[in-house]
Amino acid sequence: MRKIKTVFNILSIIFGIILIFWFTQINYSDISFKENSSAYLGILSMAMISIALQMIIRGIKLK
Repeated sequence: MRKIKTVFNILSIIFGIILIFWFTQINYSDISFKENSSAYLGILSMAMISIALQMIIRGIKLK
């Protein structure tokens, strides 16, 4: 169980770094969805994956 938690924590850190990368890809002079659709989708997907990993880690702790 300890190794699984460690793997999920490492994955969470990696996805957090990717999330920061996607925040740097936004064109802040034109914040429209049409201009930044790939960056917004990248941010949304990385945030959802990070939240899911944290929920899995909490589920492992309860067992």
